[in-house]
Amino acid sequence: MPLRLILALALFVCGAAAQQRTVSSSTRPGVNDNADGALEGTRPEKVLQVVKAKGTVTAIDLQKRTVNLTLAKTGAVELAFAQPPGREHVKAGKKAAKRIGKSRLRLEEVPVGAKVRVQYYPLISQLMEVVLD
Repeated sequence: MPLRLILALALFVCGAAAQQRTVSSSTRPGVNDNADGALEGTRPEKVLQVVKAKGTVTAIDLQKRTVNLTLAKTGAVELAFAQPPGREHVKAGKKAAKRIGKSRLRLEEVPVGAKVRVQYYPLISQLMEVVLD
């Protein structure tokens, strides 16, 4: 009888140790129940807020893939694209599309001094979308 009890206890302890979660045991996005150790500090401290604003393009850096803007409410900002080079979301509004002749632009084609509407994340200084007016 004591032998069975010892074996049952040993199996229980081994089973519990095998089911312990490690830092790399969960790879599903959005699951943060094991977010300690190597994953600490990678999550933003607060929810990313999307800001919509109107402004003017003051400079474009093609090497860093950034756009300097003067926004009506917040002033001058430098924003980067999260997308890889060539995949930036630069659109033309209805009037600008008629004037230019196309609805999507490459970053190289955006003129300095153009009036734009932007959506961006101010916490991480990244652009979501640029719409030419």
